[in-house]
Amino acid sequence: MLKRFFKMKRNQQVVIYSKIGDETVHTLGKVNAIGRDFVMVTNLKDRIWIPYQAIESANIPQGVPNFSNSHQYFIYDNDLKRKLLYNFGETVSKRDALIQQFYEESFATNLRSWKDTWVKIRTETDTLFGKIKHADKQTLLLSLLNEEMKVELKQIAGVQSIRFLSLVSIIGKKQIKKMFQ
Repeated sequence: MLKRFFKMKRNQQVVIYSKIGDETVHTLGKVNAIGRDFVMVTNLKDRIWIPYQAIESANIPQGVPNFSNSHQYFIYDNDLKRKLLYNFGETVSKRDALIQQFYEESFATNLRSWKDTWVKIRTETDTLFGKIKHADKQTLLLSLLNEEMKVELKQIAGVQSIRFLSLVSIIGKKQIKKMFQ
């Protein structure tokens, strides 16, 4: 049901309510990618991946008109039509937009494509920061200051990209805590 809602709202604003521990998190963004077990929304500064298991509800924001999805069809040029007919696999594999349209990626596969991106990971009990090193079917490997952390994908309630300046302040706080321990 959630997947169908997000597919109808591709490239439109949505509000997502998710549960992280006892806290209900409100996320506003444009639906960017819909996978088998997650949705990725973007806003002006971040990408946010939310697994379906963490989502309580989703809706369109109040005051935003509800569009039908008929305007979302791709307009293909003749060259692209020919490439899709004769070299479907090769053509689709080269373009992210086509991959998302024809295949539903898993959470791990999508995170793997964002290797070396700085992220903030929220689980039920913890918040972790690091650079994505690898993702497989069960785990996500992060690294921060020559320290590697493994997080089980089923424990993740949300992933958010972070910018370099945010990272500098996080690393600074971590170093100060280490000095006073």
